[in-house]
Amino acid sequence: MQIVLRNLKILILITLSIFSYGCKENSQKNNETSKNLLHVKSDEGKKWNVLGVKIVGKILSTQTNNKYSVIISETPPNQGPPLHVHKHEDELFYILKGNYVFHFGNKKIKAKQGDFIKLPRGIPHRFVNTDSIVGLTMNTITPGGFENFFSEISKESEANRLTKHKIDSIANKYGVSFVKK
Repeated sequence: MQIVLRNLKILILITLSIFSYGCKENSQKNNETSKNLLHVKSDEGKKWNVLGVKIVGKILSTQTNNKYSVIISETPPNQGPPLHVHKHEDELFYILKGNYVFHFGNKKIKAKQGDFIKLPRGIPHRFVNTDSIVGLTMNTITPGGFENFFSEISKESEANRLTKHKIDSIANKYGVSFVKK
């Protein structure tokens, strides 16, 4: 577990370094992005339950001038999203725990703890936790804002109003389309 936490800290530092350049471009418009320290404790973050996947928003787009967001996802065994395409976002996955299979276009990639995957926008993809334990990933999503999709899906689910039509409507709002096999 200490190795996972150390790797998580390293990845967060790398992520912040990569995206701080983009945030500096807007520093005259929003000095908060480049000058304020951002410290999110291990038990902090915005929590959502999205169709059985526990997600914690650790860094929200409102904190990065909409440049990126960072989430932690707990994916149950043999679970993952359906095949889908993002119109606007690239996704970066760092596997903290478990084994996954990523389907990206016509490629199939096996990923384990410590592996890093980048999924560019515009290409159909999905992933499945193939392990017998709950998997854990840290995802950086750029540009920011997609965490609002998780928030809306979670709210509708909690209110027992989540239907396939509602999921499709919310997905469409955020530039995501589900691909039929």
